[in-house]
Amino acid sequence: FPGRHFISHSHTSTHKHASNVRLKMSFASTSIQSSSLLFSTRSSSSFKKTTNPKSSARRSSLKVSASAEADAAKIKVTDVKETLGRGFILVDIRSPEEVAETGSKFSWEKIPIAAMDDEGNPMSNPNFLALIKNKFPNSMSRILLACDDGTFRSELAHKLITQKLGYSQVKIIEGGIDAYIEFQPLTKEDKIKVRMVAQAGNDLSMLVSGVDTRQAGQKLY
Repeated sequence: FPGRHFISHSHTSTHKHASNVRLKMSFASTSIQSSSLLFSTRSSSSFKKTTNPKSSARRSSLKVSASAEADAAKIKVTDVKETLGRGFILVDIRSPEEVAETGSKFSWEKIPIAAMDDEGNPMSNPNFLALIKNKFPNSMSRILLACDDGTFRSELAHKLITQKLGYSQVKIIEGGIDAYIEFQPLTKEDKIKVRMVAQAGNDLSMLVSGVDTRQAGQKLY
C-alpha cells in the first residue's frame, strides 16, 4: 500500500479500537468498488452490458453459488488443529491494526485483504492476490482463511482465491480469529519465532497430499 501506514505508533489503544470498528463496518459497503481495484478494470461498454436482465440474473446466481461455496468451506474452531495438521496454512487476512490489538501466532501468514488508511478510511489491498500467489504458488496449496469474525472478508477472500486463482483447497475458520482465540487463547510461545532448519527429502504433507507445503525446502520445528 504505497504511501499508507497500517500501524501508527502514535495512536492510542482507544483510537485503534475505533479504527478497527470503522474498518469492520465500512469495508462491506465499499467492497464492490474496492475489490475491482484488486483484480481488473472494466470498460464502460461492459458496464452497459450489465443492464441486461439475463446478465443480472446470471450474476445473482453466481453470487449465491459463491456464497454457498464459502459457507461449505467453513470449519469449526474445534477442527482448526486437525485441519492444520493436514497441511493447511492459516492466513490471517485482518488489518495490521487488528493483528496488533489481539496478537497473533508467528506461524500464521499475515496477508491483509484491506486496512484503514491514515485518514481512517477503508481501502483494499491491490496486491492481495499477488501476495497469495507468491506465498502459495501451487494451486493445490491448502489455505485456511481467517478474518476477525469469519464472515464478509473471509468469504470475499475465498471467492477471489478460488475463482480468480483457481485454488481448490481453501477453507475458512467459522467465527474467525476472535472465536479461535477465545477457544484457544494465545500463549507467549505462540508468538516466538521457531527455528528453521534444512530438511532433506519430503515431509509428511508431501507424502500425504503430493503438495510440498515447505518454503525453499525448509521445514518448521
